[in-house]
Amino acid sequence: MKTSYLTALAALALIGTTAPVLAQEEAADGPGFAIAAHHIGISVPDLDASIDWYHRMLGFELVRKMSKDADPEMDFALITNGTFNIELFAVVEDRAMPDYRFDPTADLYVHGVKHLAFEVDDAEAATAELVAKGATILLGPVVTERTTYVFFADNSGIPFELIEFKD
Repeated sequence: MKTSYLTALAALALIGTTAPVLAQEEAADGPGFAIAAHHIGISVPDLDASIDWYHRMLGFELVRKMSKDADPEMDFALITNGTFNIELFAVVEDRAMPDYRFDPTADLYVHGVKHLAFEVDDAEAATAELVAKGATILLGPVVTERTTYVFFADNSGIPFELIEFKD
């Protein structure tokens, strides 16, 4: 029997509240080095449009733009918000994202990274702001006992999540 998407997300939200404790307990068995999130790479069809979208919608600032003439030929940019970075790629002769990837629920059935979540203080207010700016909401906001979350799409249709953790 398949677990519903919302049930799975609620379970993950509960797990997320205990993950730091588990990571500390298991550190002796883990690597001998520390890690911290630095960036995620996202392939987009229009680099300049994406740089603008991430700035207007999520406050990311352009760090630098570059080009690469070798295989694959592409333009790319590093954008940042606080301590988190996104590397945007626009590859020449790229392929469009398959339709199922636009649906956060359907995409769960295919291996790979599913979405990036940004923690916010008020998910419903953030959603209202995104909607007012023209963002596409894919799911939610969904209010649970411990979280409120919403899935939205960037200008290329790539899904992201906003999540609010309640005390």
